[in-house]
Amino acid sequence: MRSKTQMLTLASVFAAIILVTVMFPFLRILNEYAHIGDGVIYLACAILPAPYAMLAAAAGAALADTFLGSFLPWAPMTLVIKAAMAWVMCRFVGGESTTWGKTVIGLLLASAINVAGYFLGSWLCYGFGAAVAGIPLNLIQSAVAAVLYLALSPLVRRAARKYIR
Repeated sequence: MRSKTQMLTLASVFAAIILVTVMFPFLRILNEYAHIGDGVIYLACAILPAPYAMLAAAAGAALADTFLGSFLPWAPMTLVIKAAMAWVMCRFVGGESTTWGKTVIGLLLASAINVAGYFLGSWLCYGFGAAVAGIPLNLIQSAVAAVLYLALSPLVRRAARKYIR
């Protein structure tokens, strides 16, 4: 059994990795950008209990928005959206084993939270047209995150079983 200190340390490491992977986007369009940070959030959910995964996701992504400066107004929304995504993913992929079906449902629900959350945020900040225009980019980001998770989760789970007791 892992101690709270180990869990908090691992959550902090994931928060730092999420921060870096969110800050360096792979695709930027107008006032939005896509990154691989969501894939790292999903990987954190595969090995951390929900409260710790939520903390890592929310802290890493919101700090990235804060450090990027121009995205500072998004930090509170990001905090909530990423924590909700992590909570959902932990419900479906957390624990020792998960099924393919549960994994797909978790990825779809977390992606829906991402797209809907940033749609609502864009609508409030920039208007309906800008919110609609941001949907494709958020869908691309969600798809890339899902592929990253599916590719790396077996390795991350194996490493977690071997090195984290």
